[in-house]
Amino acid sequence: FWCPLVATFAYSPSAAPMIQAVTHESRRSQSKALKEEGNDLVREGRKPEALLKYEKGIRLLGFPTYELDEEGQKALEGQTQDGRELLSVLAGNAAQMYMDPSCKDLGRAIERCNLALEANPSNAKAYFRRATAALEQVDNLAKGTDALLAKGQADIRKFLQLDPGSAAGKNLQELLNRKRQAMLGPIMRERPLSEKEVVPDWYEQVRSRATFVCMCGASATGRDQVDLPDALLSMALHAKDKKAISVGVAYVGYKGPDELEMFTEEWQKKFYRMLRLGERATKVPEPKQVVVNGEVYNVWSLLEGRVRVMRVSELRKNGEKVGIGWMRYCAQLLWHGEPFVYQSCRSYMRFAPRWDEYLKNDLAVALRRSQQKPVLSWMSRGHEDEPWQWVSDQIDREDNCNVPPGTLVGMHLDENCGWIRFRRRFFSHSFGVPAQVAFFSAHNSFSTSEILVEVPADPFLNSLPLNGQLTCENVRLHSHGWDVYTPCANFTWETTHDASTASRRLQGDPVYESPPNPQLVQEQTERADAVLDAYENRPTAFDGEVLEAAVPTGIFWTTLCQRESSPWDTGRSSGQRFMKGTSRTMTTFERQTGVDLVRRELVERARNAGLNGDRDFEDSQATMQAREQSMGQWRE
Repeated sequence: FWCPLVATFAYSPSAAPMIQAVTHESRRSQSKALKEEGNDLVREGRKPEALLKYEKGIRLLGFPTYELDEEGQKALEGQTQDGRELLSVLAGNAAQMYMDPSCKDLGRAIERCNLALEANPSNAKAYFRRATAALEQVDNLAKGTDALLAKGQADIRKFLQLDPGSAAGKNLQELLNRKRQAMLGPIMRERPLSEKEVVPDWYEQVRSRATFVCMCGASATGRDQVDLPDALLSMALHAKDKKAISVGVAYVGYKGPDELEMFTEEWQKKFYRMLRLGERATKVPEPKQVVVNGEVYNVWSLLEGRVRVMRVSELRKNGEKVGIGWMRYCAQLLWHGEPFVYQSCRSYMRFAPRWDEYLKNDLAVALRRSQQKPVLSWMSRGHEDEPWQWVSDQIDREDNCNVPPGTLVGMHLDENCGWIRFRRRFFSHSFGVPAQVAFFSAHNSFSTSEILVEVPADPFLNSLPLNGQLTCENVRLHSHGWDVYTPCANFTWETTHDASTASRRLQGDPVYESPPNPQLVQEQTERADAVLDAYENRPTAFDGEVLEAAVPTGIFWTTLCQRESSPWDTGRSSGQRFMKGTSRTMTTFERQTGVDLVRRELVERARNAGLNGDRDFEDSQATMQAREQSMGQWRE
């Protein structure tokens, strides 16, 4: 018996691949037809039947299970671009059906959204549906709710990047933020009140002249646990108005969350002696738990509230590693309303005698000379590691300091992002009065505490290089009406053992740390671009979170708000704090600093910290030429 079809197979070796190709194409055609049938059923209100059509279409494309296992991964890799898009639509539609009351299964909805996004990462509807399912699913879970809500927040941020004008997306983002904040309440440990909810007497006596010393560390593996306590002892030893000093420190812990790695009872006794308060009984009290933008941290109030310490985990719940931006922000939240604030992002610091008195005097002079709000900012001189009792031999017996300070200057603009690449330069002489300079530095600053209220450190730029964070902060300060001055002399010293690392951070170069999450970097870069926009404050995916973010609040909250897990105001109640102000424009910033961020140009004025010429610097052209000439004569 002769059959033409058999003969065809016998004499056509390539027939099997052709049949296979036709089979794949026919399956895609059938799946597409099933998608259209499902859509028609949805319009008729027959959603359970539509779900069956969508699921059958997904199985025809080679995905028989709900999880993307090894076989499913192979099937996905074998799909054409059209096949991937079809699979993404089918899975997204199936997820929508699983969220309908007639066939509700939120777990399956999330799994189908996962498949849709694996097939097409640009499927905006899948991000929205997965975030919606996460918001509803948390009420059905006993654990893992916070991680699920964090993923939902990330999904809605991605959705708003793809569809920035979506009112439904912004509403869902707000609901997710509120839900996550509310669900953190039950995990807070209830503690009986051990102290009266009143402001301590010592603070009432110095309220009008108190100085808040705001410092932070940024590493769990470095020397912060040694450097920070010694820096505070040096600060207290050399302060003039010792009773008016209060401290806020945020550090990254490396032991258990309830264990304070530093500031032991012995250290507290030393600190009391440095403040000339005599010998007092000390202890490490039980910590207070607070919620900072969804993160639960422990806060210790030591020495009647004079020292507030926040222990921060190395990783946030979204997987982001904390850095200088986040740690500065956490330290600022420890402010209790003191009228003056000294800030530093360096953990090793040695202070000059009467540093607080000199800085208050310089600030008063700058206030009289400036038509805006002045902030003193400078770069510390470096020296080899010294004990905390150390005093520079350049300070005379009457505690007068004439050591010239340093300042931040621009080198050039980053080719990729347009941020300023900074470096430090030191002056060759001390100024008789505070001199106005171009750039603010997080290394050292002294000002009224109004700066914490108007321009707090931005935690939503934490994953960006330090030079990007400083560029944005300088623009925000300028637009809110702050002018930067350098003090008359250098009042702090920092160690040289990590000077090269600190310089690379200022320049925006990598510092051999683990690379940040690329998605977070992209989102935060878009936020930085919005801050640096010369014409407006553009909306970003972070806007909902920014409004819910805690901001420094001027009350003695460690005693007055002992039962509150988040005792701070938020942007929703006090106004947007992390965007540009309206006092001045980008045009005046460019004119004052010598940096044109629109055209990406940086002129000589920026390299000289806003001064006319470089004659005031140690490394001025004239000085360097004279040095070369003298070296040449010496060689001869």
